[in-house]
Amino acid sequence: MQRPGILTFTTTQRYALLGVLFGFLFPIGATIIKILDNGLDISFANIIQVQSTEILLWVIDTAPFFLGLFAALAGSRHEQLQKTNTILMNAEKELKALQASLQERVEERTKALVEAGQKIERRSEQLKTIAEITRAVVNIRSLDELLTQLSRLISHSLGFYHVGIFLLDENREYALLRAANSEGGARMLSRGHRLRVGQQGIVGYAAARGVPRIALNVGEDAVYFNNPDLPNTHSEVALPLKFGTDVIGVLDIQSTEVNAFSQEDIEVFTILANQIAVAIQNTRSFEQAQRALREAAIASSRLTSQAWKDISDAIRTKGYRYDGIQPQPLKKADSSTPAKDTLTVPMQLRGQTIGRLKIKPSSEAHTWNEDELAIVESAAERIALALDGARLLDEAQKRAAREKFLSELAAKLGASFKLDSILRDTIEELGQFLKDSTVTFQLVNPSAYPSAGKENNEPAGRTNLE
Repeated sequence: MQRPGILTFTTTQRYALLGVLFGFLFPIGATIIKILDNGLDISFANIIQVQSTEILLWVIDTAPFFLGLFAALAGSRHEQLQKTNTILMNAEKELKALQASLQERVEERTKALVEAGQKIERRSEQLKTIAEITRAVVNIRSLDELLTQLSRLISHSLGFYHVGIFLLDENREYALLRAANSEGGARMLSRGHRLRVGQQGIVGYAAARGVPRIALNVGEDAVYFNNPDLPNTHSEVALPLKFGTDVIGVLDIQSTEVNAFSQEDIEVFTILANQIAVAIQNTRSFEQAQRALREAAIASSRLTSQAWKDISDAIRTKGYRYDGIQPQPLKKADSSTPAKDTLTVPMQLRGQTIGRLKIKPSSEAHTWNEDELAIVESAAERIALALDGARLLDEAQKRAAREKFLSELAAKLGASFKLDSILRDTIEELGQFLKDSTVTFQLVNPSAYPSAGKENNEPAGRTNLE
């Protein structure tokens, strides 16, 4: 900083001043030497005299001017070099700063790439684990077994303290815990743990809104439901199990570490939750289909049993016996205990036994071989199918006959417009269709008939068939 009242000089000016001052030494020295050489005293008058008489001193007196000029040129050059040096030093500083900045940016970029690589590797491992979990449970057809295996595999493969799977009840009021891997989860399952949708914990929150909910520090999260069965929980994430747009449950994952979950984890776990929802829905559909098949099989078996019971009660010939000469009809079922050498094969249809095939060898020493047994069993199966086919055909023919009769009756009655003709044609057609029957049809007073029917122990509005 320049002080007030103090002159400052540039480098060129300083060099010029020093050159001038140095140049004055030459004329002063030369004048003194000349005075002493002439044996004169050093005085101002002698100096003037010597200067005026010696022409060589005039040349020497120009030394300050030329030395000052040369010094000024040297100072100007030096000043330019200093400026250039300053510029170069500033450029060097800028280059060093730029190099440091670039190095810092490279380090930051390298660090970011390493972190991104680690995240990608972690996500790849998580996706691989999810794929392995999905493959492990794809063939499970029991819902309880599926949920139990999922909670155990997720906890073991991803390393979490507690994994619970909740399913919504029919009224969508509660999220019911259906599977858990931890000891605390087992206690919760034993007492039927449930959380109200939209009101209890982040599980209720996720179930009500259909979006993931995360608690990175459960002690500071107001939505967190403090569960005494899981005292080591410090982080929790709840992911809705969605099939289409419907929320069917919640996947609850808890960790013993604070800030254990990130946004990338949420994205990966959402994929897992979607896979679980699909597996649950497929298992439910399979169980419903199996239940429907069982119910249909039971109903079919009952219908088959009733149909063949009616046939067995209606027909007179219960079967046939062939003694090697000709078939003989059986008037009643053979309930006797077969001999030891008799081969008895049941004829089964939809789980119901509709008959028995008994074969007695002519020799007691005969032993049935595998080919004979296979032939008899196959014959029994085909006989059962053929008999049921004949029954179904007979029922279809009867049904067709009924429909034809009703159609013809309706057409005939529709062509008549007289009450007496309608009554006469009705009983005539019914009498012809119902063989060996007498048909009576009469009109009654609707208001009086119920009481008369009760007195005669007859249901009101019923036609008498005699």
